[in-house]
Amino acid sequence: MTTTDLPAPPDTRRPRRALGAAAVAGTLPYLALKTAWLTGHPVGLDDPALVAGGSMAALNAVTVGMDLCLVALAVTLGSRYPLRAPAVVVLLPAWVATGLLAPIALVSFPLTLLFPDTAGTGMEPWVRPAVYGGFAWQGVFLLAAFALSARERWGCGPRPAGPAPELGRVLLGGGAVTGVLGAGLGVAYGVLSGSVPLLVQGVVAAAVAVAGIAGVAALVRGTGGPLAVLAAWTGSAVPFADGLWAAVTTMGGSPLSAAGAPAYGLGNLAGLLSGFALAAAALVAVTWPPPAAARTLG
Repeated sequence: MTTTDLPAPPDTRRPRRALGAAAVAGTLPYLALKTAWLTGHPVGLDDPALVAGGSMAALNAVTVGMDLCLVALAVTLGSRYPLRAPAVVVLLPAWVATGLLAPIALVSFPLTLLFPDTAGTGMEPWVRPAVYGGFAWQGVFLLAAFALSARERWGCGPRPAGPAPELGRVLLGGGAVTGVLGAGLGVAYGVLSGSVPLLVQGVVAAAVAVAGIAGVAALVRGTGGPLAVLAAWTGSAVPFADGLWAAVTTMGGSPLSAAGAPAYGLGNLAGLLSGFALAAAALVAVTWPPPAAARTLG
């Protein structure tokens, strides 16, 4: 089979544009809230001291910047640019966005509705549901736009399959060890906290990490299909983003972080390393055509 025999990819620009616009709309409540806090208006806060000080101002500015990056990605996905740009320009921010937003949409937002207790947070009861609901909205529409973009760019036609080189297997091994460690510590932290939401989050994060390891392993062996790609993508993005966010909140001095819990800190560090290693292993696997298959396609 030659590349000219492959079917033409579907044109998804119109639905991508609509999905991107919906994702941008979902950022407006959060950006408005953060702008109010940065300008000294404690909207939704029982304790205005919660956002006082330089470290919290810097952290709020960082989160505003992250949401603006999401806006840029959503606009990009609605254009023709993601089909022409170098893959990393779209893949990297979409991967990080998956890791940050998917757990909120699937776990944190429902848990916030089921367990609305805000005692000790300094926030009014509506703030967390509003913020997490906005993130869930963003995640659904942004990731749908990315999925269409990825399908149009890479999803049509067969791809050569075969075992990855030694580098892929080494990265998989490191990612699997640190991933299991991080998952176990996350569950342990949930148990020790005595909090049902934290325990549920730890268990779900552990399941996602294990699924990611299995997906990357299938890709490295050369036996993975679309489900393996999905598992590898999500199962590497979630622990990486969790670890990255934990590092940001800890260094930013956020009162909402759990920096004093050793299991939390070590688990997130392990997840950060695991997610990066698994993503690198998957990238090696899917960009490494076996010589025989390469000759067939050529």
